[in-house]
Amino acid sequence: MKGDMDALTERFAQSLGALAHEFGPQVLNRLHTGLTAGQFFTMRMIRSEGRLKVSQLAERLEVTPSAITVMIDRLEHHGYVSRLRDEEDRRVVVIELTEAGRAKLAEVERAWHNMMREMVSRIEPGKVEQCVSALETMVDAARHLREEPFADAPGRQEV
Repeated sequence: MKGDMDALTERFAQSLGALAHEFGPQVLNRLHTGLTAGQFFTMRMIRSEGRLKVSQLAERLEVTPSAITVMIDRLEHHGYVSRLRDEEDRRVVVIELTEAGRAKLAEVERAWHNMMREMVSRIEPGKVEQCVSALETMVDAARHLREEPFADAPGRQEV
């Protein structure tokens, strides 16, 4: 029984790795969007949250402030975001999408959606619902792991 679970766990890990590889950063390159995956997700975060401080953006995307600053520099260079002074505290700089950024994001999301539709169309109709249900279950399990850290994680220190 344990051997079966170990084999399934290994298949699961390999399949998840293969899916991540197929839908990794190169997907946006294949769509010829001109955006990296990081830029795409950064722009989506800014759109969903509205104006954000660099520190807030870095925290939500789980990257360092210096990494997000480089990303914002590039997006600003292309005219997709702008830096503004916070209205309540002029010392604080916030980031927001420009009209060009919103248009670019909409263009990329349309291309992404079309690609996803094409992929889903290659799956038997009866299996699509199973796939979606399995993915939703995986997301839920992953959220629990984030909230309750894995006790046997390498490098975990007892406090």
